[in-house]
Amino acid sequence: MRGEQVIVRSFGGKPLIRKIWEVKEDVILIVEDSQFQLLINNDIRAVGPIGFPKEDVFRFDPIFAKLENKQNINWEMLKPLL
Repeated sequence: MRGEQVIVRSFGGKPLIRKIWEVKEDVILIVEDSQFQLLINNDIRAVGPIGFPKEDVFRFDPIFAKLENKQNINWEMLKPLL
């Protein structure tokens, strides 16, 4: 799963495209694409992952990916990651 692209429901309900860093018991750690390779290489400039509740992480869908940072998305149309 590490590196898999997903859509996350951020604060305010905005969809963001991110990558999975790690799946934990109660959260999924997510990183921005630009930070993923830095983290892989243990680069000191890397910004660490952020934990999102599992219910806020969805399978990547290119149709909905166009809606990044938009509001009023129908979340029920997306498939949950887990």
